[in-house]
Amino acid sequence: MVDSTQLEHLNIAKARALVARTFPEQDFDVEVKNSAVLVRNEENTFVYAKNEKVSALAIALTITDFGTSWSLILDEPDDKVLVQIAGLQDDCSLWIIDDDSLAPHPQSGLDEIKSQSIDPLIRRMLEDNHCVVTFEHGKVKGELKGLPIAEVVTKPSGESHLEVGVGTYDREAHKIVNYNEPVETTLARISQEVSKYRHKDSVVHPLNRVARSNWLIHEVMSANSEIGVTDMERVPSPVEAMDVSDSVPASAIAKKNNQVILLTAYTGADLEAVPVTAQLLNSYPADEIWFLHPQKDDYSAIRRQAEHLKVPVSFITVPEPWPTAPDMDY
Repeated sequence: MVDSTQLEHLNIAKARALVARTFPEQDFDVEVKNSAVLVRNEENTFVYAKNEKVSALAIALTITDFGTSWSLILDEPDDKVLVQIAGLQDDCSLWIIDDDSLAPHPQSGLDEIKSQSIDPLIRRMLEDNHCVVTFEHGKVKGELKGLPIAEVVTKPSGESHLEVGVGTYDREAHKIVNYNEPVETTLARISQEVSKYRHKDSVVHPLNRVARSNWLIHEVMSANSEIGVTDMERVPSPVEAMDVSDSVPASAIAKKNNQVILLTAYTGADLEAVPVTAQLLNSYPADEIWFLHPQKDDYSAIRRQAEHLKVPVSFITVPEPWPTAPDMDY
C-alpha cells in the first residue's frame, strides 16, 4: 500500500514529467500546496490535484489567485469540469493525460435538460403529506423539509407509482415489510415520523443530521422575505447525492430589484459548493450569487474559491433549523 508521502512524491514526479514532455523547451519549478502539485514558470501554471474525496477543481480554486491564467490537469475527460470553469472569471484551461504527455481537453456538447412530469394524484398525495415535489437527475421525489421520503417510479409501460422511504434501502424495506399496506398509509406514517425530528426543538436524531443543505434551502424558500428576495424557485443540483447521508449543495434562483440571484446553500466545509455553483451559472445566468450557510460554516477556503466566480458573490448566514447544543459535534 502506498502511503500519503509516497503518493505525494509519485504525483510530483508524474506532473513534472507530463508537463516537461508536453513543453520540452520550457523550464518549470515544482511546488506542493494543499495536496496539489503546481508546475509553473513565468508564463504558465499547471495544477495537478488527486484526491478521492474532493474534486481537482475544488482544490485548485483554493490555491490559485483569482483573475489569473492557469491550467488544470485531469486524469481523464470530465465534461462536468468543462462546464464549471465556464463560470469562472479566470483564464482557465483543461488538459488531460494522454499516454506520457498532456492534450487539451476535448470539447463536448451540453446535455439536453429533459422535462419531467408527475401524475396529479401522486403530486396531491405528496403535498397532502407536507412534501415538496422535486425533479433532479431524471428522478421525481417528495421531500419533507429537504429530506427525500418518497420517489416516483415509472414502469416501462409508462405507469407510475410511489415508493416510500428515506433512501434506497428504506424504500426497499418498506416494499417488503408493508407490501399489503396502502402506500398512502405508509407515506403518512413516515411523514409523521420525519416531522417529529426535523425541527429546531427536536432531540438530535439521524433524521435531522442528513440532507441539511436541502433543509436550509427549504427554510429560506418558506420565508424568503427574510433575506430580501422574491420569486424563489428551486433548481436541480448538477451533483446527485448517491446516498441520503451524502452532503451536497442545494440551490435556488430568485429575484431582487430586477436582478437575478443564484442562491446556493451548503453546510460544513463543503469545497464542492463553489464548483457546483459555477456549473449552475451555465443554465441559470445570474447577476449575483449568494452562498447561504450556518454561522459556524464560514470557511476562508470557500471564500477564496468564490473569488474566482465571474459574478459578484455574497456570503449570508442563515439560522440552523435543526437542533443544536453547545459543545456538541453534530
